[in-house]
Formats: sequence, C-alpha cells, structure tokens
Amino acid sequence: MVTPSRSEIEHGTEEVVAQECEDLIISLPKENGWLASYLYKYQGFWHPVRHLQGIITCQRHFVARDSDVFLITTPKSGTTWLKAILFTLMNRMQYPIAQDHILLNKNPHDLVPFLEHRLYVDNQIPDLSSMNSPRLFATHIPFFSLPKSVQDSGCKVVYLCRNPKDTFVSMWQFTNELRPQGMGTNSLGETFDKFCRGVSIAGPFWDHVLDYWKESKEKPHKVLLSVSSKRLS
Repeated sequence: MVTPSRSEIEHGTEEVVAQECEDLIISLPKENGWLASYLYKYQGFWHPVRHLQGIITCQRHFVARDSDVFLITTPKSGTTWLKAILFTLMNRMQYPIAQDHILLNKNPHDLVPFLEHRLYVDNQIPDLSSMNSPRLFATHIPFFSLPKSVQDSGCKVVYLCRNPKDTFVSMWQFTNELRPQGMGTNSLGETFDKFCRGVSIAGPFWDHVLDYWKESKEKPHKVLLSVSSKRLS
C-alpha cells in the first residue's frame, strides 16, 4: 500500500472544499456586483465569490489563539490606516526608531494579512502555527460568519466604523477604478440603491456594524468598537 504524501493529502482536501463551496454557491441568492462579477448572499451578507470561498475555508480551518488580535471593518472604512496604527503599536519594541520602521518599505496589507482574501483565498489552507504571538489579522467577515474559534476564544477584536455616506462614496469610486475597460462606470443612483438595500461587499452595512456594536456592549473586554471622525480617502 502506498501512503500519500502530505502535499497530496492537502491537495485532496482543497479539492473537496472547492467542490463543496461550488455546490453551496450555486444554491445562494445572487445579484449583480459593483464590479463585473456577482455578489452572493451567505449567512445574511453579500460577498464576491472569491471572498466567499475564502470565508468558508477560513470557517472550517482557522484556529484562533487567545492572544490573537483581529482588525475588522467594512470595506473602505479606513482599514489600511488602522492596519498601520495597530501594527506599529503591537511592534513598537521591535521597531522603536521611526527612520528604520518596516512601514517605510512595506504596505500595511502585507504586514497585516486579510483572512478571507489573502490567507484563505482560492481555498488555500495556510499553516499559521509558526507565527509568533500575538498574531495580528484583518478581515471584513461579519460577526456571525467568523470562525467559531474566534467567537469562543479570548482573542481581541478592534472594529472600526466609518460614516456610511463616506464609506459608500469611497467604495463607489474605488470599484469604478477597478471595473474592466469597456464596461463604463457604475451609475451613482443604481449603486446607491444597492448600498441602501445592503447589496455591497460584506453588506448590509448597518447589520455588519450593529452585530459588532452589540458584541462590544456584551463583551467590552473582547471587542473595542471605534468610530472614525475623520474623512478618509
């Protein structure tokens, strides 16, 4: 009998997950997205298919540590800005001199990876066991869809909320820049209607915010909710 290698086993697991994701996604409600693809409604929230695959894989395989810190936002709410701040605070002993700081040469998105569209994207199952604690991750995943180990562990959550008007305008401009040439720009009125109906990435906006707000009230030792008072780009 030939024993399969670790890589063969992992590859087989990813194929199973991919098939299960595909079967699930086909059954979900969908609407035209802000880019070229569809948004799919999963556990009450709308996601692009690639992000959704990452969420499902993350739910099944991510194991939280009590020392983990999660930076959570809706898209275009100041995520990059907050990544830079939290990374600097958590690594202030390693990078005490501003002139030599790693953020001068590295993008915050490289230093604080997203769970669903960096680490677990395309059904990847990364080995995170070698990461030193405390680990710092970012995500747009709604509270209800977080891996159970995150909800049940003693890890910390920092949630940033931005004015929904500014969030919408920023997302509208951002997605228009990413739309394929020849498709034109999204209509402001039609896109605003989708945002109000909750059909946006990780939307509905208010449901996303309120779930974390409730957790911050029930578990203030675990969830810190902050409201941005600045107009971010």
